Amino acid sequence: MMSAPRYRGPVETIEQAMWAGLVLHITCQRCSRPRSEWAYVLCERRPDAKKVRLNQTVPGFRCQGCKRGVSVYIRASKSGEF
Repeated sequence: MMSAPRYRGPVETIEQAMWAGLVLHITCQRCSRPRSEWAYVLCERRPDAKKVRLNQTVPGFRCQGCKRGVSVYIRASKSGEF
């Protein structure tokens, strides 16, 4: 069994959200389609995303609703929070 995350510092980047065990809520700025993803999954898939700051609009993501490259808004929360 895995223990609870031990990171207690400020969570300002995706990498810090990964260490804190948080879920990312990613919202397309074009069609407002939301999706949720664990921070560690995004860091494994896109290592360059670790330094991206939270609570800002970030370009360079692909929306499954728009079917094109868009800017997204990324925020983090604990698992189960909306």
